[in-house]
This record gives sequence, C-alpha cells and structure tokens, in this order.
Amino acid sequence: MAPPPQVPGLQVRPVTAANYEAELDGIGFLLARYPYVAIDTEYPGTVHRPPPPWRAGRELSPPDRYELLKANVDELPVVQLGITLCDEYGNLPTLVDGSGRPHEVVWEVTFSDFDARRDRHAPESVAFLRSQGLDFDQAIARGVSSAAFAAKLAAVLPRAGLELTWAAFGGAHDFAYVVKMLSGGRPLPGTWHEFAALARDLLVGRVFDAKYMAEHCERADLCGGLRRVAESLRVQQHDLPERPAWLAGRKSYIASRIFTAMRRRIMYRDGGALYESLIDGLHI
Repeated sequence: MAPPPQVPGLQVRPVTAANYEAELDGIGFLLARYPYVAIDTEYPGTVHRPPPPWRAGRELSPPDRYELLKANVDELPVVQLGITLCDEYGNLPTLVDGSGRPHEVVWEVTFSDFDARRDRHAPESVAFLRSQGLDFDQAIARGVSSAAFAAKLAAVLPRAGLELTWAAFGGAHDFAYVVKMLSGGRPLPGTWHEFAALARDLLVGRVFDAKYMAEHCERADLCGGLRRVAESLRVQQHDLPERPAWLAGRKSYIASRIFTAMRRRIMYRDGGALYESLIDGLHI
C-alpha cells in the first residue's frame, strides 16, 4: 500500500535586515502563481482615542473612524507584517525540508522603526506583544527599516498583466500601515475614498476584509474575533509550540484560510465581489 499523503506543516519564515531582499525576490517570483495575499500587522497600539461623547454611547461616523485611524497610523510605526500567499483554491507555497516533510510557507517581517523608549505607544499593547515573544531590542538591532522594505516590496509587485487580491481580518490598520509604507511614510490621505484609490494603485489589486465579509453574511456563528471565526469555519490553524502563537505571520495565515473559506464556501456564487474595499471598523 502507498503511504498516506503527508499533511504539510507550517513554516513561518522570519524576515529581517539580513534577508529581506532575497525573501521579497522569492515572494515576487511566487505572485504569478499565488496572487492572493493575506496580511496582518502588529503595531504599538493606539494613542488617539474617540472623544468622550462616543464613549458614552454615540457611534462614530465612517469619516470619523477613518480620521481616528489616520491619526494613529500617521504617528505610530509598524512593528511586524505577516504575509501569506495562496492561489484561487487556497493552496500555499510549499517547501520540503531535509527530512522530506512538506511545509507551507508564510513570512513574518520584523521592523526596526519602533523604539518604546522614544516613541509614543499604548503600554498594554507593547506588553502583550512582549508576552507573545516579541523582543523589541532585537527588532531594533536586526529588523529591517520599513522604508527599505517598502522600496523593495514596490519593486517586486507586478505592474502589468496581473491583478492581486489582498485580504486581512479586521484589516483597517493592516492596509493602512502597508499603504503608509508604500507611499514613503507620508501621512495617509485625508479621506477614505482617497485612501481606497491609493491602496488599489499601490497594492496593484483589490482589497477585502474577511472579518467584514463574515459579519455580513447572515451567519451569527461567524461574528467575532480571528480564532472564533476560524473555529466556526473549521479552517486549519496549525499549532506552533516552538513559536509564539499570535504574532503577524501566523495571523496572516489564519486570515488567508478564513478569506478562502468565505470566498469558496460561503460566498461561492461571486467570491464575495460585492465586499471589495469594505473594511471592518471603517464601514457599517
């Protein structure tokens, strides 16, 4: 009898100043075959908060929500970026290790920009990232600057003949930080509509938020956070005992799995096309 097929493990490839060019060259090569790009970011919390009337129960309007997002992303540096590529069917790039075991591959970029001794931040957010194993001193010493990373990323993104599809889960900050990097660190545009147009141009493709899709598909069991929705959809999450459980690389992987499930199992008629550019936290 033939041996049973091996179930791929998951390899989170760390990206630092030492290897970002080579890793991005590899990502650029893979995009033609894997044009679905799921992302997740880690950042030092939020320092600009809603005004007191909102805290008493008044809902912020979409323009006010975007203004708040812009204020935080303009001021605070990005800490990490997770990148997961897949094809239309959800298949990821796979490598075989020295033991002949296949591994699905995702990337986790650590940036050198943030210094907790200098930059404003939310202490509870930084403490949480430390609890997950993120070493901020090592990030400063070995991480890649967001400017250098963005310049290389822009160079490997396709410019003709291929449209990418980008996804995140609760992706307002994720997309905002990537757009900020790709626009040279400049402040985000003044309005959401200007931001959406810039994002489509810089990212060379469409933008989707799997959390927004899940919360608006009329299934109550798909409302909630990343882990709850993943469990409801029964998507593969991969246990990684040797790595912190909830940093950007693995979270981008789970976002990719959720987005694929939403496209192919829940919104299979049109793949969720009606949800393009509708972002959780910015749209009602």
